Amino acid sequence: MTAAPQTALERELTAFLERYAAIYNRQAWAELLELWDTSDPDTFYMAEEVDPPMYGWQAIRAYFDRPGSLDGIRNEYSEVRARHLAPDLALATYRLRFDIAVKDMKPLSSFDRVVAVFRRRDGGWKLAAYAEAPQAPLTMVRKLARNSKSLSPAEQKALLKTVQSLLEDTVPADFEQWLKAQA
Repeated sequence: MTAAPQTALERELTAFLERYAAIYNRQAWAELLELWDTSDPDTFYMAEEVDPPMYGWQAIRAYFDRPGSLDGIRNEYSEVRARHLAPDLALATYRLRFDIAVKDMKPLSSFDRVVAVFRRRDGGWKLAAYAEAPQAPLTMVRKLARNSKSLSPAEQKALLKTVQSLLEDTVPADFEQWLKAQA
């Protein structure tokens, strides 16, 4: 299946994200925050690894103010789809693929889906809100296992069964009763 040609807005946001990735990958956090609409006091950043979402600039700056925590990171953004919400406001979804080396850990590779709001300021786009939207754990583990270089098919199956068991173990005790009440 071929991707639909990008709209003018999607091309603009793709160019923005290429610039954003280059800065992110250099870990130039102060420069990165210049690509955000810092005049908006109600912005948020929802990283998959942080709960709850970060609201406001104090929390977002603290997230990026972590010198020396990474040996390196490579973010790549693709599959940008976007639409205008207003002339100077856009909503976009895109794919984030990343390779990351956290201090004292082996490098990891993964992916996320992202939804972001962009606001045009001073003739260019700025980020106004950002949320990473990982897939359900079983779906994500299935995709990771399929691309694994070290797991045999039997080990992949065992891993998926383990993840499924973990998800089943977290179902609240009242769920069966709730299901019956819905019928």
